[in-house]
Amino acid sequence: MNVRAISKRTVAYVVLKVSATLGGGFVVGVEVWQAAAVAAFVGIMEVAEEVSRAYVSDGDISDDDVNTIFNGFLDEDPELGKK
Repeated sequence: MNVRAISKRTVAYVVLKVSATLGGGFVVGVEVWQAAAVAAFVGIMEVAEEVSRAYVSDGDISDDDVNTIFNGFLDEDPELGKK
């Protein structure tokens, strides 16, 4: 398991998650920093949940597991991967 790679990809996922959420928070009257904080927390917890699930299944987190996890996020929400 490469902790550095997981950390970098988690930060990238959180950035995508936050940028996708800010507009929605603005529309419903939530302050920008609050919407960003909640989106960041949710993103980190989603990654932690999936990494934990991969570890529990076989006691190891391989590079393939990490790729599957992060590719799964893009499959769930194709808007995250758009430029």
